[in-house]
Amino acid sequence: MRDKSGDVNILIVEDSPTQAEALSYTLTQRGYNVSIAPNGRKALNAIRKQRPTLVISDIVMPEMDGFDLCREIKKNLKDIPVILLTALCDPADVLKGLECGADNFITKPYDENYLLARIHHILINAKLRSESKMQMGVELFFRGSKYFITSERQQILDLLLSTYETAVMKNMELKEVQEELEAVNGRLENMVQERTRALLAEMEERKKAEEQVRRLNVELEQRIRERTAQLEEANEDLKSFSYSISHDLKSPLRWISGFSQILLQKHGEELNEESKALVDKIIGSTETMQMLINGILKFSRAGQTEITLTDIDTNNMVKGIVEELAAGAGGRDIRFKIDALLPAVSDALVVRQIFYNLLSNAVKFTRGKEHAEIEVGGSEKEGENIYYVKDNGAGFDPRYAEKLFCVFQRLHSTNEFEGTGIGLAIVKRFINKLSGRVWAEGAVGQGATFYFTLPKAKEI
Repeated sequence: MRDKSGDVNILIVEDSPTQAEALSYTLTQRGYNVSIAPNGRKALNAIRKQRPTLVISDIVMPEMDGFDLCREIKKNLKDIPVILLTALCDPADVLKGLECGADNFITKPYDENYLLARIHHILINAKLRSESKMQMGVELFFRGSKYFITSERQQILDLLLSTYETAVMKNMELKEVQEELEAVNGRLENMVQERTRALLAEMEERKKAEEQVRRLNVELEQRIRERTAQLEEANEDLKSFSYSISHDLKSPLRWISGFSQILLQKHGEELNEESKALVDKIIGSTETMQMLINGILKFSRAGQTEITLTDIDTNNMVKGIVEELAAGAGGRDIRFKIDALLPAVSDALVVRQIFYNLLSNAVKFTRGKEHAEIEVGGSEKEGENIYYVKDNGAGFDPRYAEKLFCVFQRLHSTNEFEGTGIGLAIVKRFINKLSGRVWAEGAVGQGATFYFTLPKAKEI
């Protein structure tokens, strides 16, 4: 599904003329129709005169901030997506965004390609939501403040994912800064050694140089500690936010599902077939939402798992998983082939979850085969143990191989194969914690092979 740029009218609300013109230029170059309002009041007047397709607003503005503007837009024009530009330094900003009905955040300064990708994503989701709207209200307490969130579930998921993506980007930036600081530290130490050799006869100068380097090292170490503390705090806030939103969403879903089932039980005879079908769809949608929320929690827990190293007999582990999956396959003709697997030194529970997710995927995606074939094997190369799970199932388009390991990314519809798109993302997160690598090969209708590596014991 693609948005036609020439048919999209975007209103930019920004009190900084420089930033407004820069953003306008970026969007105009991509063929979007762009107009600019310097504050929230003028933006509302512009919207009343000509309804835009999308609004991109700064948060900090005179007269009316971005949250208030978004709230006013959503009062009467709920289907106009609103993107807020923010520094996103406090989880409360996300809650305020959910409370006012914002569709997404984009952090400043932003990358052009990321900005355009998010706009495209929001426009597509706006179309999807227009076909299936169901509002729910959630009252949430966070840091001593009460918020009442009426955002649709797709908006909430979009904001959760964009917030998580922002945290990942911040994490990468902090890592680059730390590497840069370490490189600077190394260069400074080399300078000290060179100057020490050159000024060996001048002890006083040497002492001054050493003192200078000591101060620089102290400053660098302090900066690294501060950056690390900021990252830990951001991760804790993100974890707290994810759990809070996920758990608070479960309660209204249970009420919706429970009342719908009571309606069918007590008044089913009074409803016509169309009404019963609609109630069934409500129950099915709540179950899907429950699966998505549970997926978010599982993905969050995967990142917090403590690693315990132990000797693993991978052959026996895989045989046990295969027996479990075969017993639940409902009599299907599935031929499992398990080659001699290298033993590993790693976390047994984590490695078992990796094999289980990959093998259960293979069982699922070979469902359309009369004779399913699933093979597990491995080898040793350059200090790594390489393992693979291969099947002759539905396969996938190799152009989108990287998307397989992203959260909620699916290359097949739920009508073909059930699931939430979280299993392979958890696999990748676990393998990253084990200092390994993961990738996939396949073709549509010709099966798929998933590879992952574990470091040798001496490399851990």
